Amino acid sequence: MSSVMSREEALGHFLEHHVFDRWQGDLDIISENYIQNQEDIIAEFVSSVDAACKQAAELQEAGVKGDIQFIYLSLLRTSLMEHKASYRIDIHDERWFLDPVECSSHWQANFIFDPLFKRMRELEAVKTSYARKISTMDIERILQIEAIRYHLFTIEFMRSMIPPILECEGYSQLIKKPNICILAGEYRDRSELLYGQLEAEPEEITVEQ
Repeated sequence: MSSVMSREEALGHFLEHHVFDRWQGDLDIISENYIQNQEDIIAEFVSSVDAACKQAAELQEAGVKGDIQFIYLSLLRTSLMEHKASYRIDIHDERWFLDPVECSSHWQANFIFDPLFKRMRELEAVKTSYARKISTMDIERILQIEAIRYHLFTIEFMRSMIPPILECEGYSQLIKKPNICILAGEYRDRSELLYGQLEAEPEEITVEQ
């Protein structure tokens, strides 16, 4: 790599040759991983949702949790910096984020994000040929941008998991509002409706339908 390149030129070359469109090669890896481990992947996800639902049902039995209106599956973006794709599963009554009784569990979307994390580790080695014009901070920013696409893949997986969620034991134990909704997004940020119909959108969040 030419040392006379400006930082902007080096970054452009780095992105073009080592980042852009590389996600497409990850699709086959994700698909193969899912096919080989489908039962475990589904079981782990449903188990995480089931655990949160059972926790909420116990709180309802204790009289400290209202009827459930929102199940919210959200990416904890800060976990990406540790090369983890942690999703938080929250169970809320009609007060949404103002629900004072916390009830949550976590799930790791490793089978989708692992190829991305592997590519980011490889970029750390590649950047050494750019005469210090590419930094670790650049790669961290690339990770955050690239992660959006993998997050969307994860939301589609979650959408496909609605039937087993509705059939799990914990969900059946909940006292639910008639208009219960299941949503997915980023933590306390924009979300997408996966199940149900919102009668009124919560003020704290933008929901895409």
